Amino acid sequence: MHPDLLIFFGITIVPVFLLMRYRRLAGMDRGVVWVLIGMGVLSITALVDYLEETALEPYMLAMASKDSWNLLVAIFGYIPGVFLTGLGLSRWFHVALRLEAEIKKRERAEIKLKERTTQLREALAVAQEANRAKTEFLAKMSHELRTPLNAIIGFSEVMNMQLFGKLGGTQYEEYSGLIHESGKLLLDIINDILDLSKVEAGRLELEEEAFFLRSLVKDCMPFVKSHASESNVKLVAETEDDLVLWADRRIVKQMLLNLLSNAIKFTPAKGMVSVRSYAREDGSHVLEVEDTGIGMTEAEIKVAMKPFGQIASALVTNRDGTGLGLALVNTFMGLHDGNFEIASKKGEGTFGRLVFPQSRAVRPATGE
Repeated sequence: MHPDLLIFFGITIVPVFLLMRYRRLAGMDRGVVWVLIGMGVLSITALVDYLEETALEPYMLAMASKDSWNLLVAIFGYIPGVFLTGLGLSRWFHVALRLEAEIKKRERAEIKLKERTTQLREALAVAQEANRAKTEFLAKMSHELRTPLNAIIGFSEVMNMQLFGKLGGTQYEEYSGLIHESGKLLLDIINDILDLSKVEAGRLELEEEAFFLRSLVKDCMPFVKSHASESNVKLVAETEDDLVLWADRRIVKQMLLNLLSNAIKFTPAKGMVSVRSYAREDGSHVLEVEDTGIGMTEAEIKVAMKPFGQIASALVTNRDGTGLGLALVNTFMGLHDGNFEIASKKGEGTFGRLVFPQSRAVRPATGE
């Protein structure tokens, strides 16, 4: 095979390969385009050189002399072809070097990211271990914290009621009342924290039994009646007679008291708080507390549902409590396979519903 023809095929392979690789010029790097054009020019030039040695030579010499053809091929073929190819390769190599540097930079970033991820995992493991230790500690401290507080409350109650005669002065009576109220508040706070810690530690076991919801509501009313009277809030109970639930009575009572206390606290004077029990069509049993209080926005509901979340209000001048009430209710309902539904509108009041699944509904004959 003629050497010029071999050169033609050798050069032509490059632009053909580039066209097969990229398929279209749109979006192609300028360096690649220049190489493609340069190699195309060189390919055509090599073909012209080959044609000079074939049967076409007499016709080509008739148009110009051999030296003229060589000069034209050099000026309009090899020189621009080599220039464009070299320019394209120069740009191509520059882009390739930048790409290589970027790849190395990303590899270093990935290595640092992996190291940071490992550090964060180790820190998370340490934090989780510390949290478990904290939870275990609080769960174990339940008896040690409650016992002295119960004693303080009991003795201050004896003093407040003056079971063994009059105290020395009116201030003592006032102080004994303050001790009693403060002890009860502190005990409630500690009970909330300990209950939440027990749930987190998996140490809270349900003591389930069958009981009438009507009876439970009746037992809760005396605990909140005085608070409602002091706040000039009307308290109404509407319960069905034959609803029986299989659950932990103490915990359900605590949840209902939390809802009632919150409702009374955030309801202005002459407002109303209603508690209801009823069954839905799907067989689930519901304890519902409705108030005509200040209500909450969606953002405030999210805050109130978080542990230690408290909603600021001009209606409530003190911030007694831990802000665990609704978070505990939500957690306790999860233990009972139920749902805590809360709906509220600013300035119109709030609905809080404890929805127990149909599987916890019991026939009245088994209730107490």
